[in-house]
Amino acid sequence: MSKFYEEIMKDGLMSIAETCEFLSVSRSFVYQLLDTGQLPFVKLGKARRIPKRAVTQYAAGNLQGGMELRK
Repeated sequence: MSKFYEEIMKDGLMSIAETCEFLSVSRSFVYQLLDTGQLPFVKLGKARRIPKRAVTQYAAGNLQGGMELRK
């Protein structure tokens, strides 16, 4: 497994429902993100699980407006 994949999996996995709640979006929107490759996922049986870090990076990458963010 590459270093990138190891790093993104460190924080654990989220269910579709948890991802919807975290992002405050619908299930169909989350499935759209998965199907278009905007969010990576792991398939475990029939269930899809999304790396928590990928969800937070997606949200951070879509920040707009507001105060200037400082490092």
